[in-house]
Order: sequence, then structure tokens, then C-alpha cells
Amino acid sequence: LQVTVTDPRTVAMLFQPVLLRCHFQTVALDPPIVTWKYKSFCPTPQGDNGVVTSPGDVPDVTSPCPDAARTIRIVATKQGGVVTLGDFYRGRSVTIVGGAELSLGPAAWGDSGVYICTVTSTQDLEGNNEAVAELVVLGE
Repeated sequence: LQVTVTDPRTVAMLFQPVLLRCHFQTVALDPPIVTWKYKSFCPTPQGDNGVVTSPGDVPDVTSPCPDAARTIRIVATKQGGVVTLGDFYRGRSVTIVGGAELSLGPAAWGDSGVYICTVTSTQDLEGNNEAVAELVVLGE
């Protein structure tokens, strides 16, 4: 199993559609389970509210922080042709298209963060089963 993200860092404008591209290769015959998880960026010492108004305000994603300091939630899962959305994303135009690409519809303020694409197969346990994509949503 090999999972890759085409664009590890995506910058999008507020209210524009976003597509995070995740691809996988597997020897499994049955379709795997694809899960997209969201993690907020690490909070800044100034108490940044996560709103990005210009490219110069892009958060520093290189500084590590514990998961306890972040917001973490399941965005969506896909098994076969069935996509299930996490509670926070119900009612939004969010889905998994193709094999494992996450379509966020119009980008919202709270969408900036780290997205983890995980592909799970009981028939293919070797290799790398996840990849990471960062999304920064810019205002006007």
C-alpha cells in the first residue's frame, strides 16, 4: 500500500472550492477504507484565532505541538462508493471523490489546517498508508 498527496500545501481563497488530492496504490482486491482527518494548526503564542488575511499571515506549521493543543476531527470516510461525513461537516458540500480526493466545496474560515489522508486495507498491510496535506484559507 502506498499513499501520496499530490500537493502537500494548498492555498485557497475564502469561499472558493478546494480539492485535496490523495492517491493510493494497493494490491488488495477489495476497496480500502479512505479516511480524511483534520487537525488545526498549532496555536501561536499570541493566541492567533486562525484567521489568515494575507499570505504573510500564513501560520508556521513547522513548529510541533501536542495534539491536545489542536482541534482534531474526522472529515469523511469512504468505503466502496459510500461516503460518510463527520458531524462537523454534515450539511456542507464535502465529499470524497475519485479514489481518495477530498472535495471541500466552498472553503470556510475554519478549514485552514492539516489534513491526513489514511487508506486502510485488511488485504494490504505493507507500505505507507497515510499522507499529509496542509490547507491555508486566505481572506480578501
